[in-house]
Amino acid sequence: MRLLGLTAEYLLEHGVLDLRLRTLGDAIGTSHRVLLYYFASKQELIAEALDEAARKASVRDASLLGPHGAGPVEAELQRVWQLISAPRQLPLIRLFLQVVAVAIHDQSRYSGFLEALNSEWAQAYRTYLTALGVPLDTAAGIAAEIIGLQRGLQLELAVGGSVESVNRSFAAAASGWTQRIESAVGTGAPA
Repeated sequence: MRLLGLTAEYLLEHGVLDLRLRTLGDAIGTSHRVLLYYFASKQELIAEALDEAARKASVRDASLLGPHGAGPVEAELQRVWQLISAPRQLPLIRLFLQVVAVAIHDQSRYSGFLEALNSEWAQAYRTYLTALGVPLDTAAGIAAEIIGLQRGLQLELAVGGSVESVNRSFAAAASGWTQRIESAVGTGAPA
């Protein structure tokens, strides 16, 4: 939908913190009433526009992992991290963090967004890891660690942290996760 794409572009440039539907409508060549006709609420519009922006940036969800990953575990984790943390993703990362901050403040209005946020990547990583032979409990724990570190490091990038330092941190963690994954697959026991 054209309006969704235009909204996503607007949000990437201007963010959501001071968003007014009238201003948005004027900027993208429509009215706030048209926006409310197609989207039940401002929150729904923001959540869908964020999804659209991420889809256009090819980081919409953890399908980046593919059905079972494209290579060795450590290389696969690094590959996904490089895609979602690339410098061209910084506007999307900042927008994502703004929406998360607003959603945390008003969880009732953004419950769908928060539910998707908490489940989508976790499910993809669990699927990836269990396909490698990692027991489900271990896969769930490692998935939570990966996602937590990714989000924290994205925050560090958004506030101007060192790209090299952030990448070193992720690489060190990926090495540790790889050892745990290999151990869990080799023994069939939790790592």
